[in-house]
Amino acid sequence: MLKKALSLFGCCFIAVVLFADDEKDYTLDKVTALGDKEFQFNNKDVISGKDLGQRQSNQMSDVFATQPDVDVGGGGMMAQKIYVRGIEDRLLRVTIDGAAQNGNAFHHQGNTVIDPGMLKEIEITKGSANASAGPGALAGAISMTTKDASDLLPKGQNFGFSLGSSFYTNFGIRENVSIYGKMGKHFDALAYYTYQNIFYYRDGDHFSHLFHPTQEDKVLGSPSQQNNILLKANAYINEKDKITFSYNMTRDNATRPFRANVTNPPADAHEAKVDFAQELFHHVDSNNNFSLEYNHKGDENFGSPKVKLNAYGSIRNIHLTPLFNPETTKTVDGEALKDADFEGSTPRDIFLNNFGADLKISHPIATDYSNTFDYGIDYQNMTVMDKDQKIVNAEQRGKESSNIIGAYIQANYSLVKSLTIGAGTRYDVYTYFDKNSQNHITQGFSPSVAILYNPIEDIDLKLSYAYVTRGALPGDALLIQDPDVIIDPHLKSEKGQNVEFDADYTQEYFSLRGAVFYQVISDFINSYGKDNVIDSTGNIDANRGMRTNLTDKINIYGFEAGASFNYKSFLATFGFSRSFPTVRGKLIADTYELGATTGNTYILKLDYNFASIGLDLSWVSRFIQELDYEGYDIYNKEFSHIHKQGYDIHNIYINYTPPKIKGLAFSIVLNNLFNRFYIDQASPFKVEADGSANDAINQVRKALPNPGFDGRFEISYRF
Repeated sequence: MLKKALSLFGCCFIAVVLFADDEKDYTLDKVTALGDKEFQFNNKDVISGKDLGQRQSNQMSDVFATQPDVDVGGGGMMAQKIYVRGIEDRLLRVTIDGAAQNGNAFHHQGNTVIDPGMLKEIEITKGSANASAGPGALAGAISMTTKDASDLLPKGQNFGFSLGSSFYTNFGIRENVSIYGKMGKHFDALAYYTYQNIFYYRDGDHFSHLFHPTQEDKVLGSPSQQNNILLKANAYINEKDKITFSYNMTRDNATRPFRANVTNPPADAHEAKVDFAQELFHHVDSNNNFSLEYNHKGDENFGSPKVKLNAYGSIRNIHLTPLFNPETTKTVDGEALKDADFEGSTPRDIFLNNFGADLKISHPIATDYSNTFDYGIDYQNMTVMDKDQKIVNAEQRGKESSNIIGAYIQANYSLVKSLTIGAGTRYDVYTYFDKNSQNHITQGFSPSVAILYNPIEDIDLKLSYAYVTRGALPGDALLIQDPDVIIDPHLKSEKGQNVEFDADYTQEYFSLRGAVFYQVISDFINSYGKDNVIDSTGNIDANRGMRTNLTDKINIYGFEAGASFNYKSFLATFGFSRSFPTVRGKLIADTYELGATTGNTYILKLDYNFASIGLDLSWVSRFIQELDYEGYDIYNKEFSHIHKQGYDIHNIYINYTPPKIKGLAFSIVLNNLFNRFYIDQASPFKVEADGSANDAINQVRKALPNPGFDGRFEISYRF
């Protein structure tokens, strides 16, 4: 089916190129959906594709570099995980062109895999999401939208072609080509391809052999070779109806340790020695997303609503091939790796697949869609499997699957000009057939309400509350074949609640914003729990764990603040954020599946645009304060001392488009300008997060560090 769709896309795109000059009247902008003004139930931020391009973003840490409330743990490409207010993206509703990214393929790898160069916009919803966000948005949502031809074609132009070439001093290359065009009033298409090769990078402590680096200078696990493709086409049936086909693929190929988020400790380290360079794997990570979307533009009256119907698929694959002999490779205690670490010595061919469809209908209550009555239904199937592993025993069938069927309704209405109330709910039914051949049916309501008050035109005050129910879903795909992890036959739904107060003050040149929030997650379903299994004698089996609902609640509270000043071509912004994810009154320790504790985060951005000469200059500083605390380990139910170094990172972005040479652009990015050595505080410092802090393997404490100074130089030309 996918091959046929791609073949059809290719034929249509050739037609665009051949007939591009036959029709000069370009009217695609007329089908833009009515009602960009939308009542916001939640605290939302939007990152534009223009911002990503100016920062030469090529990984998740670049994407969220200016967001104080978003952290990206992991230094290397495939180790990067997104945390919003300290909670991992696995607990958020994440979509790419509507394709759900639910699940956890491999706890050592990042969950959100896409080339940022494809993206037009990212919308971040913080805190439990409202009804229309989709099922399972316990801690919020991240919605990513890719570019299409209309985003790149200048007005009056029917066909375009662009080339870009980049060089990274730390250390790699990136080549990009895009072709896009339109055929008359009714069709446009975009084809995008990027080849990127990060040969390796150095951390801030290893710049002594600048031109002849030793093996120790190169961060183990840092290479990444990627091929990225985006194909997108829009068919404009008439002024009101549009069909969009989108396909994007990211394929990452590299040699890394089994655990992509760790690297070797320094030679003079006093911790237990583990040589991860002996346990290298050939990693091939790919993410394929495709969607077919129908949009109907509504009129201003209630009886002519907007309609959006989307069908999608997402196929995530992680293929690991060991490049060593587990019979002879020795672990820290001298045992053969095959005997000591079965999980980290065998090949893997993991699949995490999401398929589904959703329908949304939006009726205007106000003519500008500022007040709406919305409802919809959605269906999603999720399957995880490891095709490289044999079934361990008759109880384990080698895969897990689930289905989600949901419906929602929500509305907002302005009682008076200064007061708007919004409310809604959704109901979802989850079926889950686990690896132990057990059926689980979990379900529940997810209501939300928000009150927006404008005492004067410049001030917005909003109080919101959301309750989200998420049923049981497949667990970490890496553990599908693990006989020591079994599934509780009586799983309950997870619940999330978020109450928040937001205040915004906006004038022509100056704005202020602030937020305080409290969130609680109960009945969280862990993947790596210890000591929950009772053996045949009635005693706890210390060698086995159970996937079950945690009895402890996770409480997250925090606050955010921001300010901006703009005058003519100058813009200055400041942001601050701090969240406190706690269990049993203590900040949480390292996890692979729940959250991370980080210190106070400050962001300062200065930007000046010299429009007359086509030059834009930006400076971004990110400050993270040191952390020293007693953390609670949800897996081992123990407290341990945790120390995370603070750091400050400073980046410069220079973008130049010569006014006299249309289409030419130069970009210089100087990341980590002062070559700081740092490990992002959201990176798990323990090698085995489900192991005790006292275990020998966890004395290494060597999370993958972030890159040191990296100069990026790009030249591009758009025809």
